[in-house]
Formats: sequence, C-alpha cells, structure tokens
Amino acid sequence: MFLPVLSVGYLAANRLAEGDQLQVHSAFQRSLNLRHPDGYLLSILSRDNQNLPDAIRIAPPGNWDWRYHLQAGQAVRFANATLQSEHWGMVLSHSIRWCPQVWLSGEFAPQFQSVLRHYAPLAQQLGQYCQQHQSASELQLLPGIGQGARAVTLAMTDTPAQLTAEVSALIGFGRGLTPDGDDYLLGYLTALWPWRQHPAIATHDATLRSIISSQLSRTNDISRHYLARALEGHVSQPICDLMLLLGTEATAPQIQAAAQQVMQFGASSGVDCLAGLLHGLRTLSSALSPAR
Repeated sequence: MFLPVLSVGYLAANRLAEGDQLQVHSAFQRSLNLRHPDGYLLSILSRDNQNLPDAIRIAPPGNWDWRYHLQAGQAVRFANATLQSEHWGMVLSHSIRWCPQVWLSGEFAPQFQSVLRHYAPLAQQLGQYCQQHQSASELQLLPGIGQGARAVTLAMTDTPAQLTAEVSALIGFGRGLTPDGDDYLLGYLTALWPWRQHPAIATHDATLRSIISSQLSRTNDISRHYLARALEGHVSQPICDLMLLLGTEATAPQIQAAAQQVMQFGASSGVDCLAGLLHGLRTLSSALSPAR
C-alpha cells in the first residue's frame, strides 16, 4: 500500500540517502517516529499536523493507526526515492518540499523595535487563549499569571551559574511528550535567533545554547530532538511563520492568526512555546531597547 505524500521537511529530504536503514522509534495513532542512522528522528505525520524540518506529511486513510502497522525496533528502508516497510511505502520523488528560505538564509534581521510593538497584543492573546482553553502547563506563562506554577527567571544579566541552574530546572520539567520546560526553552531560543550575533546578545545566547546542549540527556528522545534542532535554528512552520511576520508590517489579524497556529499545537506545547518566545522578546528588550 502506498501512502500519498503531501510535503517533506527540508532536513528530512536532505538526510535520506539511497539504502538508508531506519528503525521505528515510536508509533502513535497518527504519527510515527523513525530513528535515522545519523541519530536524529524522522517523523511521519498525518495531514492535520504542521510542517517540521524532519517530517514527512502524508494523507493516510481515515482509519489509519500506526500502532497496528509497526512496532518499536522494526526496520524501514529508503531506496529508489521510496520509504518503505513490508506492508506500506511512500514515494518522495515528486513531493513538495517545505523549506523556509528567508528564515534559514541568515538574512532575516528585522528592526527589533518593529518586532517589539507586537509584544503586548501577543501577550494578551496568550493570556486569553489559556483562560479559554484551560492550559495544562505547569509553568507561569506570563509574569504574574499562573499562581502555583513554576516561574521562569531567564535574564540577560544572569551569570553562567544562574543560567545553568535555570536550565536544569526547565529541561524535562512538566508533562507530555515534549515537557513544558523544553517547549518554553525552544520558544526562547527562537526569539533570540535573529539577533544571536548582536554584541549585546551574543554572550547570553552562546552561553545558554551551550548549557542546554550539555543537558539534553535530561529529557526524553522526542523532546531532545526538537530542542537539539532549535539550537541550530530549525523549528516548525508555525513558529517560523510567526517570527517572519513579526519583522514585517503585518496587520494585527495576521499576527493573531499566526500565533493561533502556534498555540493550538498539542495540549500545552504551543502555549509553552509562545510563552518562551515572549520571554525571549522581554530579554531582547532589556538589551536592545534605547535607554530612557
């Protein structure tokens, strides 16, 4: 049985080589994670999922459930532009490749003040979304909101020792396949990414990335994969789309729609990620905003 391919993430397309032997890492109803020989995961997602750098999106039959087709450790082979196991296959040769060229080019460097003007509306939208959907995050997503939840105190003035303690408190913290703390850090790293080489940001950014990299083993395989990719600037399409819009003259409805796409991912992953992104903007503001 051949499953129709909708799109292929740019890293997935670049990594697959003739004769690759992959192994099933984990299978869920609508998604499958394969372990590639390079050690990273490659995901197979259904059409209702977002584009990811390391994912292949497909249109499976309505009753498709990966748990009934594969088990952990089983082999999947890539040959003749086809990813296949004993009972199914997917041809990648003519599929659409998702690749955010502007984000990856290194040329995305908007004026920070134009980005910062979107902070207040985004923070308000996040707060309203969490109230309406009763977010299950175990983190304080905005300053002063979420009594009893863990507050995150990342700041530009933190010493390496303080950053190490804060990262230790976040990595692997929370529930879900991608714990709250991991998603928050992913959003924070993404906010800093366009300005990571700015003299006022570079030391904080490099130190934080080094600490996170050294502590990746403290979380699960799936979340470790996403965090490791975020350290290199590789994130999902909704996060890319939102960041790129923040640097333009986008209208408020456009920004709100993009933020909605981020927040609706997972039970709390999306709101954790947006909260981390907003925290990153606060950190950037403390370093890049003109002195008053």
